[in-house]
Amino acid sequence: MDSPSSQPSQQECAVNNVKRLIELGDKDQYNGNYQGATGNYLQALEFLYQILDDAQTLRDKNSLTSLRATILSKLGDNLIYVGQYKIAVEFYSQQLRIVNNFVNKLDIAFAYHKFGFCHYFMGLYESSMESQKKALDILATEEEKLEFKQIKCKINLCLGLNQYALQSYEEAANLYQEALDIARRYGLQYEEAEIIANLSSSVRKKLSLESSKLNLSSLENLISNLYYTIRISDNNPYIKSLASRELAKTYQVIDIDISFAKKYFEDALNIAKKYKFPFLSEIQSELNQIIQQEQEILEPDYILEEQPWYSSVFPKIDEIEPGKLESSSFKADFVIVTATPIELKAVVRLLDSDVDQGLLPCRVYTSSGQYYLGKFGYYKTVVTQCRMGTRDERSAGFVTQKALEIWKPKAVVMVGIAFGKSSIEQKIGDVLVATEIIDYDVNRIGLDGITDRGSRPPSNRSLLGLFEQAYEWEFYRPDGSPCNLIPAQFSILNSQFSILNSQFSILNSQFSILNSQLQQYCCC
Repeated sequence: MDSPSSQPSQQECAVNNVKRLIELGDKDQYNGNYQGATGNYLQALEFLYQILDDAQTLRDKNSLTSLRATILSKLGDNLIYVGQYKIAVEFYSQQLRIVNNFVNKLDIAFAYHKFGFCHYFMGLYESSMESQKKALDILATEEEKLEFKQIKCKINLCLGLNQYALQSYEEAANLYQEALDIARRYGLQYEEAEIIANLSSSVRKKLSLESSKLNLSSLENLISNLYYTIRISDNNPYIKSLASRELAKTYQVIDIDISFAKKYFEDALNIAKKYKFPFLSEIQSELNQIIQQEQEILEPDYILEEQPWYSSVFPKIDEIEPGKLESSSFKADFVIVTATPIELKAVVRLLDSDVDQGLLPCRVYTSSGQYYLGKFGYYKTVVTQCRMGTRDERSAGFVTQKALEIWKPKAVVMVGIAFGKSSIEQKIGDVLVATEIIDYDVNRIGLDGITDRGSRPPSNRSLLGLFEQAYEWEFYRPDGSPCNLIPAQFSILNSQFSILNSQFSILNSQFSILNSQLQQYCCC
């Protein structure tokens, strides 16, 4: 049987109850039950007030007062998550008054940091930065410890958020990066996730200000970091929702596929709805814009069958014997090579007749393949089709070589569908003219990354000059907007396989590339 002296006192029981309620509140907060956490913290605070006046010694009183400051800090944190900033700042203010009477510099620095962080959410940016700088000044007088690294991460994050709000985007990015370096060096995973979630907006803004063209390599790294943040923040719904939202915004900027942005906006919204986060309405508005954009894409701008260039069936062209053609004066000016049936049909239907001989248009079959002959504009032209890939017996290289041997044209033009990397820079109907072809199957893979070692044969300079100076060319989309001829310094990628995933890393490399369906060519 325990002696009376071994039994816990009434005050010790009360303190244990307070600590148990704090633990329950911490568990609720960890699981995203912010309402439950607030209830447990407030109940703990109420119990603490009841026993604080009964403290027998100064040591007991100081211990209970320190515990009170801890509860006030946790209440402030919890209210930040649900957007109750004005109430949160009162709890932080009380915490700050308490810890200023103690000698623990770390507690004082944390209190200034949290008080300033709340001011950031209230839009009081200058006041927020002043509090963060006070926290840094306090830490500067103390010996470096791991706990100090943790708070320095948080302080730099808060300073970065304030600088971003004040439109100092480069300064914000530098502060975020400094915080991120500390977090990764000391294995502070939670701080790392929080920093990355907030870093993305500053990175996007900084990149957009530096150049009108997207820095795809930097954005690819950002996407990778955000995926990592989502993965490690499973038990922090606030950070997970924030990171999902930032990932959606990044995909929206890259303009790869609207479905990616939509998915992560939906993920962010579902989490924000469940926990009633303060940015819920903002995410809903952003998602609504994506849905509206998606509907505009899905809604047809025109009726296909009504377009003058539409053909429901393949043109009927008579076949003739090669011998009959040999006895004629036909001499090809150009060979046009297509890669898909829809491309072949689009070109063949434009072949005109030859009024002099009445032979054209016609179709000729040889052991090397089938050829369509006619006048394409002013020039006598041969049209044929290759297969996808470069090693097949009907590959582009094989078909081109045979066409050169048989028809001996002045030039060969590869035409086809080229899907651009960005629907903002290249729209449906624009004509892209390549200056070179890159064979990127030939690479050197080393520790320093992938180095291109493929050949880059140039386009025919004479033809390229003609395309560049086709100032009178006009073609209009069904909505009446003019299509553009883009004969700039762009490359066509050549490979053994088709890339249907626009996130594929080769598209984010050093090449200046428009195409993402590699075996389908624009003019080159």
